Amino acid sequence: MSDINYIDRIPNNVDLGRDRVLQRALEHWQPAYMGWWYDMGPAESHHYDVYLRTAISVDPEGWAQFDYVKMPDYRWGIFLKPAEPDARVGFGDNYGMPAYQEVPGEFRNSLRRIIVTQGDPELA
Repeated sequence: MSDINYIDRIPNNVDLGRDRVLQRALEHWQPAYMGWWYDMGPAESHHYDVYLRTAISVDPEGWAQFDYVKMPDYRWGIFLKPAEPDARVGFGDNYGMPAYQEVPGEFRNSLRRIIVTQGDPELA
């Protein structure tokens, strides 16, 4: 696989270049995903003008902005809604409480499971 500059190629607003652990994971996952697509995707699709909807940014209200890219240029985007210091929880047991600006340690495993569960069907 070719060397990829993930700071330039993965759209993000999370200072991806500073997180070496995440960068190493993406250095493995992105080429593996592309290899899977070439092996299992529609026959010869990498020669066609195949376009995928992929997030390219997030607006100040937290809504993803999308664009279309050719399959060989597909990459994950990593975006967080900009922090709102006065944000409140809008649902559930903590309704009306101040929203966390960083995920507390006791919630990280549950949050990771939700992200993995949601992320798996998104790529399929």
